[in-house]
Amino acid sequence: MARAARRALEVRAEAPPSERGLTPVGIARAAQLGARRAVSVATMRRMLGYLSRHLVDKQGATWGEQGRGWVAWHAWGGDAGARWALSELARYDRDWFREWASAPRNRALMRHLRRG
Repeated sequence: MARAARRALEVRAEAPPSERGLTPVGIARAAQLGARRAVSVATMRRMLGYLSRHLVDKQGATWGEQGRGWVAWHAWGGDAGARWALSELARYDRDWFREWASAPRNRALMRHLRRG
């Protein structure tokens, strides 16, 4: 997860300004994860929310070229970050996790993580 976030910032920095992508929140998240700083339960929830909404980015035209979708996915921790956040939330916040896991989009993320 930390490696993915650091790599996302590296790739972003190497891209031309018009192709960099990431919001200030995404940049901050990548910096936090890359530096292995503590992550709150609320942030874990936001990570899963972002990653479940953006799973489709992995099918984007520039994914293989480490385009904006690739950078954003990895800035938010990527597959490793999703697995970690799922594990932590399933353990510490079971009620929230059960409700979250019942949504179709979130089930798609969990299926993706089991396959990969």
